[in-house]
Amino acid sequence: MSSQEPFVIVVGAGPSGLLLSLLLTQNKIPVTLVEKTDTLDNQPRATHYAGPAVSVLRRAGILDDMAAQAFFPNKLTFRTFDNRVLGAIDHTGVSDDPDKLICLPLNQLGQIILSHLKREPSATILWNHEVTDIKDDNGTGVVTTMTANGSKEIRARYVVGCDGANSKIRRLLFGDWEFPGMTWDKQIVATNVSTTFWG
Repeated sequence: MSSQEPFVIVVGAGPSGLLLSLLLTQNKIPVTLVEKTDTLDNQPRATHYAGPAVSVLRRAGILDDMAAQAFFPNKLTFRTFDNRVLGAIDHTGVSDDPDKLICLPLNQLGQIILSHLKREPSATILWNHEVTDIKDDNGTGVVTTMTANGSKEIRARYVVGCDGANSKIRRLLFGDWEFPGMTWDKQIVATNVSTTFWG
């Protein structure tokens, strides 16, 4: 872990925050990753990572560890809520592609990225640090966090909010309703399905 002042503060130890922190520290950029909980989210959530994501995961050096726990599907099928098939993508023709689709629950991916991040000397991870304020001090980002020992300020040249759909960073900067982005008018459900075959 690093004792130097960070160049970047990353808020949120989800997959985006972990991966960004890893890529930055691999390039010798000091990072402090701030997370309000005391551990990673253990919910499976997403499972499928397509070519563009796999390319970045491979660049981060974690694809071999992923492959040891993951599987590579031959087909990806999209269905309606009543199980009607909307379409399918056959992956059998790209089995040699280094960026082929890979499946692994997001909580397992998080653990893999975290294990790599912990090896980086320019990384600092602060658990149980909930962001309560952010401000600009003449070009320096100042993040105020609440910890078990009271309030703590962390300073860096850049602050990146990777704290999800209800981002505290965006809300502090833009308010509850004015921050950039949009909400889709459609609901999307992602599920993990486990099938047992009895012979």
